[in-house]
Parts: sequence; C-alpha cells; structure tokens
Amino acid sequence: MAPAVQVLCDAVADLGEGPLWSGDENALYWLDMTNRVIWRHEVGRNETRSYKVTGIPTAMALRARGGLILALRNGFAFLDTATGEERRFEVDVDFSRERFNDAKCDRRGRFFVGSMDKSWKEPIGGLWRLDPDLSLHRVDDGILVGNGMAFSPDDTVLYFSDSRTGYVYAYDYDIETGLPANRRVHLDFRGRTAHPDGCTVDDEGCLWIAELGTGAVGRYAPDGTRIGEIHVPTTRVTSVAFGGTDLRTLYVTSMQYGLSEAQLAAETDAGRTFHTRPGATGLAEPKFAG
Repeated sequence: MAPAVQVLCDAVADLGEGPLWSGDENALYWLDMTNRVIWRHEVGRNETRSYKVTGIPTAMALRARGGLILALRNGFAFLDTATGEERRFEVDVDFSRERFNDAKCDRRGRFFVGSMDKSWKEPIGGLWRLDPDLSLHRVDDGILVGNGMAFSPDDTVLYFSDSRTGYVYAYDYDIETGLPANRRVHLDFRGRTAHPDGCTVDDEGCLWIAELGTGAVGRYAPDGTRIGEIHVPTTRVTSVAFGGTDLRTLYVTSMQYGLSEAQLAAETDAGRTFHTRPGATGLAEPKFAG
C-alpha cells in the first residue's frame, strides 16, 4: 500500500525547491526561486513564515553559526533567520554565461554548488566547492545543467545530477580533501519522460530523486536499481529531503512554473510542498562551517 501524501501548509511556490530540515528548530525550510522567497514551516506549532531576499535563491544550507547560507544565481548570501537580514558576498566567477543552481553541504561543512549554462545549450557548467574560509574552487567541468546532489552515508560517493543530459553521476569522494574523482554515469534518464532533479539519501545509502515531469520520487539502491517510488499530485516535482524528529518524514517540493493554464487547472496542488512517511530513515543535513 502506497504511503499517504499530504500537503504541508498553505504556501504555494511558483518554483519551489531546496527543502531543508532543521532539527534544532523542528522546522522545514524551502524556497521559491522566481519569487525570491525563503519559506519556513515550524511543524510542532504549524506556523509558516517567509523571508524575502534580494538575490534569486537556488539552494541553501544551515549554518553552524545559525541561520542559512544561500546559493544565488550569481553569488552567495547569509540569511539571519532571526532578523531577516541578508548579507551577500561576491565570488570570482564569470556569470555572463553560467549561473549557480542546486547545492549541498558535505559532512565537513563545505558547500558544494552546481552551475549551468544560462542558455541551457552547452556543457559549460561545473561543480564548485565553497570552503569554510569562503574560498571557492571549481572541482569539475563539462556540466550542462548541474542539479541535485547528495553524499553517501559513508562519505565515499558524491551523486550529482545533470538534468538536461539526463545523467545522474557518481564520483569517488575524499572527505579529507573535499575532492571528487572518477566521474561515471550512475543513472541514465535519457529516453524517459522524467528528468532527474533534487535528491537525498537515506541511512541505507539509497538515493531518492525527484523525477521532474512525472510526479514521482524514485528510490534507487546503491547499485542503481530502482527499488521503490512515491507519487505526489502534480507532475513538476522538484526536490526532496528527510525530516521530522525521527527523520522518517519525506518532504517534497514542486512548482507551477512551466505549466499551461490547462495543466494548472488540472494540477491544483502544483507549487505545494508535500510530506509523506515512506518507511525509510534519512540523515541529518550537515551545516556550513563558515
């Protein structure tokens, strides 16, 4: 029997992304990229609030010092979630042709962010690593649309999606140096209706991927075998994260962006954030150490 899927709250995003669980706050964060909004829903109190930001947010992580670090299309920012104050900092990147997209922290507090061709045509994007001292390093190239990423529970594998090509890559990952190596195709979505978007891993090392275009979140064993799925009531599912006090609730974001008027009329929950209990346990998200 499929687990029940429910809407989390009344918030609706045009382009929902980046679900992020804060165990310290018993709250879920997610973002609306096109409307430049960060959402926060405190589960115990059933309270939702939002933060308006100046840049276009694409992903985020918790900070060890409190608040959030935001990946923006053309830079980074810190967000003080107590006051709403946003502090941007610039980096030495040529944003004339590429921009940042999805991001994730490793368990040493480094912030990895994928980039993409702004025209969606050429593989000029890459994979970047922002260290705690705020130095930025390009650690891979040849990416068209860098998207969801996740780290295996033992910190030896980095997964990274290129949504446009349909490949989900796996790298050997060295947690001591922060360097990925030996990129290979882990999953191949070419020829499928879905495109791989945001992802996360559970404590068994299985990869959960939002499969944009189908409304499915697929669960994949470490060897790449598809071993399960859940469905939400909209096709344009964007990303996933485990949360809740026991890390057994799966949160799923979605978007209205790209849907026609007829599709919006049919998919009345498009843009909502959903939650379900799929029978798996997630891992706590690392915090940025800078």
